[in-house]
Amino acid sequence: MRAIFTSWKYWVATFGVALLVGLAEAAQLYASMQAMERPMPFSRAASATMPSWFSLALFLPAVLWLADRYRLARGNWRRGLLVHVPAACLFALGNLALASWLSDYVFYDGFPLGYLDNLTRLAGLYFILDLTYYGAFVAVFYALDYQKKYRAQERASAELALKASRLEGSLARANLETLRMQLNPHFLFNTLNAISVLALKGERQNVVRMLTRLSDLLRLALENSQQVVTLAEELAFLEPYLEIEQVRFRDRLTVITDVPPETLDAEVPSLLLQPLVENAVRHGIARRTGPGTIEIRALAADDRLCLEIRDSGPGFRPDHAHNGERLGVGLANTRARLEQLYGAEHRFELVNAPGGGAVVSVVIPFRLFGGQPDQPADIETEVRTA
Repeated sequence: MRAIFTSWKYWVATFGVALLVGLAEAAQLYASMQAMERPMPFSRAASATMPSWFSLALFLPAVLWLADRYRLARGNWRRGLLVHVPAACLFALGNLALASWLSDYVFYDGFPLGYLDNLTRLAGLYFILDLTYYGAFVAVFYALDYQKKYRAQERASAELALKASRLEGSLARANLETLRMQLNPHFLFNTLNAISVLALKGERQNVVRMLTRLSDLLRLALENSQQVVTLAEELAFLEPYLEIEQVRFRDRLTVITDVPPETLDAEVPSLLLQPLVENAVRHGIARRTGPGTIEIRALAADDRLCLEIRDSGPGFRPDHAHNGERLGVGLANTRARLEQLYGAEHRFELVNAPGGGAVVSVVIPFRLFGGQPDQPADIETEVRTA
């Protein structure tokens, strides 16, 4: 508050407004006297009106200081009234005394009444009006002060909300990255275990082939650090894994893909399909004594993308089906990542097919990826066997 009163801009603005209002009132008084055929010089009209406005401008800092120092708040309004009521009376008398002296005895020396008699006359006419000025100054000060504090609170709330949003986004990205990185060693362990089994059997050619495809798969995983990719890229990433599994199971594994071209540019979480297909292989195909089939399907409808992994194995155990809580690492992490990325906008279901086998379906919003993949995946729509 003190810094405002010591600023030259405040005084220029205050007395500039007082000058404009005083001149406007002087012009009105001059025109009124002319209309009543009691003409007076404009200088006399100005000397009669402008001193009161300059006097108000001079007393204004004291009024604002009192308004700030003794606030009429809910907890201390009585104390505030004890200060403001006598202060308003002193303000009215002081303003009338100064304005009367300047108007009638400094700038105009022909006033017939003595100073005290004139002051008494003016007090009877304008004392209540000056009390109103005091109340108006205090009210405007509180209104502007409350508006300033309200805007400051809004800015502070907006900044806190922005910081909270950024923090939430950072935590979500960290959680997603943690879940995503858990999938890599999980898959690597399973693949190396399969390679060791083939090595013990002496199948050197298949071991070399699996190691080659594993290196391709790891290279793709290292090159891709994005949380979301196109469905085409996700299928391309899945291809080396399927070749590895087909080396293991030979003619026991048949893979069918049914992916319409219009879904290939859809945005999907990276490493979404691999753990789902791996689950189908481990718990579906591996438990069969004969040949088995894995179907990978995609469908876009009503702004939703539906992905479905179906196997011809024995199906889910009762504690796994219907979104049960007891899931392995791959399925549990997939569900957690979908929850982080899409919240209530996704659906993740584990069911047993009526004719046998397990079905994992993922439904997410259909969104086109921002950039096109460098090398679109070569999607096969028929049976592939080793």
